[in-house]
Amino acid sequence: MNVREWALPVYTILIQLAVGAVFVLWVIRALAMRKFDPGEIDRITRNPIMVIFFTVLVAMVGSHFHLSKPFHSFYAVLNFSTSWLSREVFFTMIFFLLLLALWLLSQYKKEKRFLITLCGWAAIFFGFITVYAMARIYMLPTQVAWNSSLVVISFLISTILMGAITIACLFMLDLKFSEIQKEDDIDTRVQVTKDSLIGLVLLTFFGALASIAVTFYQIFLLGQGNAISLTSLQLLLGLYYPVLILRLICIIIAPLWMSLGIYQMRKSGFAPQGLMIPIYLSSLLVLIGEIIGRFLFYATHIRLGV
Repeated sequence: MNVREWALPVYTILIQLAVGAVFVLWVIRALAMRKFDPGEIDRITRNPIMVIFFTVLVAMVGSHFHLSKPFHSFYAVLNFSTSWLSREVFFTMIFFLLLLALWLLSQYKKEKRFLITLCGWAAIFFGFITVYAMARIYMLPTQVAWNSSLVVISFLISTILMGAITIACLFMLDLKFSEIQKEDDIDTRVQVTKDSLIGLVLLTFFGALASIAVTFYQIFLLGQGNAISLTSLQLLLGLYYPVLILRLICIIIAPLWMSLGIYQMRKSGFAPQGLMIPIYLSSLLVLIGEIIGRFLFYATHIRLGV
């Protein structure tokens, strides 16, 4: 795959990561506000919001490398009523604008807490619609390996999996940044991070197991299909079998490594800052696994007809 071909999978991965991250962050925010001062919680979420926003910005800019005429991309929204591609572009733009509004509100209108909350949930809503529209693009009769609701399920699972591990990573990064800046709310940040880590590792486990289950079910369905499906299966279990095994290993090891670190933290009583290396490496493994999975998604499909 050349740069132009890689632009599309990178775009889909980054958008799903951003949607999952803002969803997980907003759930943590809602729960933490019951226990801690809302103002402190909003300060904790400010930097992750900024990172998520720029992730979407990079994804949108990068997606244009897939187009032969990038400056004509705005024409894609003109077929909204009939095209899932147009709907994906439109909802991505809405998601991006809501994240921009959320970032600006969190930075310059901190007292508008209700508006910030509403804007966050609206971004999540349109984010998941974007992921759904993204998946529906591939459900075509001419693409036998893709023409299944498993594509939607797989994309949603990836969204949750990457979102959970990303927020764990961002919380570690935020703790380190706060220590360097000598913030006065470092104790709250530490406690919120510790309270969140169990839920995050459980989400990561769920996402990893669900992703593996979908992979094996997809293999089963391909084995029950026609000659085109069997050709895709032969590619997956033949030429790309080592790549498939590598993806499964990454997806399995990531939550195990993360949970081992959290177990040691709770048993020994050390601060969550000590989890930076296992959480960073777990995040890297999940990202590698998703990149490999997206490569296999594109590499093993066989077109039927023209």
